[in-house]
Amino acid sequence: MNLEEKINKLNELADKIEGDVTLEESLKIFEQSVALANECMESLNDCKGKLVVLQEKVRKLTDEN
Repeated sequence: MNLEEKINKLNELADKIEGDVTLEESLKIFEQSVALANECMESLNDCKGKLVVLQEKVRKLTDEN
């Protein structure tokens, strides 16, 4: 699943937990949401790292010219 799909799934889970579900179902959905949110944070941190590397490359290129 890519980041956009994960975010959409989180929204689906949020809608689901707001519905008529048992406490047990709510806990299961919450656990899934936390795991998915962690995956999203990892993906965002990876993207941030790549952006930092690209920014440094651009900075070096502009300094050379």
